[in-house]
Amino acid sequence: MKYSLIAIFYILLQLVSIILLIILIYSLLKSEPHFMKWTIFQLFVAAIGNGFSALPPIIIYGDELMERAFETPICLISNKITSFTFYPMQFFPLFIAFYLWYALNKGKADIEQKCFLWVSTFVWAFSLIFNIIDTIMSMNEKNWGVVVTVLHCKRSQRSSFYAYTIPTSILALVAFIMACHSSFILYKQWKYHNARKNIATAVVLGRAVRLNTFCFIYIIFLTLTLIPRIISYPSDDSKSNSAFLISSFMGILPGTLLFLVFGAKKQAALFLPFCYYVPPGKPFRSPPECDGSIHMEEDGSSTSDDHESIQLEIRNEDDSYPTCRACQIELMLRNNVSPSPPNFDN
Repeated sequence: MKYSLIAIFYILLQLVSIILLIILIYSLLKSEPHFMKWTIFQLFVAAIGNGFSALPPIIIYGDELMERAFETPICLISNKITSFTFYPMQFFPLFIAFYLWYALNKGKADIEQKCFLWVSTFVWAFSLIFNIIDTIMSMNEKNWGVVVTVLHCKRSQRSSFYAYTIPTSILALVAFIMACHSSFILYKQWKYHNARKNIATAVVLGRAVRLNTFCFIYIIFLTLTLIPRIISYPSDDSKSNSAFLISSFMGILPGTLLFLVFGAKKQAALFLPFCYYVPPGKPFRSPPECDGSIHMEEDGSSTSDDHESIQLEIRNEDDSYPTCRACQIELMLRNNVSPSPPNFDN
C-alpha cells in the first residue's frame, strides 16, 4: 500500500489530534467538578469519535482510496460515524458560549445544571435522528450520497450545503454575538478591578477568559470551514475541487485547537501566558483586609463528593453582603451556584 506525503501528513496530524484529546479527557476526568465540566467532556468525546472515524478509509486504501473506496462498506460506515459526531461538535460549543454569557450576564451558574439533561439529550438525539433521516433519503443516490476525496469519505457537496453550510453559518453568528457580549462584560470587570490586583479576581477572570477564548476559536474554526464550501458550491468534483482537500485538513484541527485552550495548567490558554489561571479545585487565598477581597478555604465538613464545599468571606466597608461583581462571578465559577448567602455547601 502506497501513501502520498499528503496522506501521511494527514494521518499523522489526525493521530496527534486524537492523542491530545485523550490527554484532555484524562485530565478533565481527574479534575474537580466545576462549571461546564460535563458539557466540555461531551465535546471532547464527540471530537475524538470524529477523528477516529475518519482514519480507517485512508489507512486501509492509501492512495487508492478514490478508486477502491466502495469495494467494502468501510467508507460508508466511516462517513455515518463522522456525521453522527459532527453535530455535537457544532452544538456543544454554542451551548458553552450561551452558558458563559448567561452566567456572566445574570450572575448565576446553575444554568448548566438546569439544562444539562435536556441539552445533552437534544444534541445526541438530534444527531441520531438527522442521520437516520439522511440515510433514508440518500438510499436512491449513488453510493448513498457519499463522495470520496483523496483523504476521506464525506457527504456530497450539494447535500451538505443545506445540512451543514447554512446551519453552521447561523451557529457561528449566534455564538459570535454572545461571545462579544461576554468579552464586553469581562473587560468591564477587568477594568474595574485592575487597580486592586486581587488574586481571587485574577482567578475568576482567568477561568472566564479561557471559556470565552474557546468560543472565539470555535467561531474562527467554523468560518474557516465555511469559506471554501461557499466559494466552491455547487461543484461536486472531488478531484478538482480544492474545498474538499481544505475541509479534510480542517477536520483534523479540533483536537489541536482544544488542547491549545484547555491543555494549559497555569494560564488561560497556551497562547495566553500573561493570563493568570488556577485549575478548579486548587485552593488559593487573597488578603482579607482588602476592600471587596475574597478569602476562600476548603471546608472538610462536606458530605457531597460531587462539588467543592467552600467557605466564602467578603469584607466590605459596611460589612454587608457583597456587591462586588467579581465576587459573584468567582463564587459562580467555584461553586456553580448563585452567590446569595456567604456560606455554601454544594
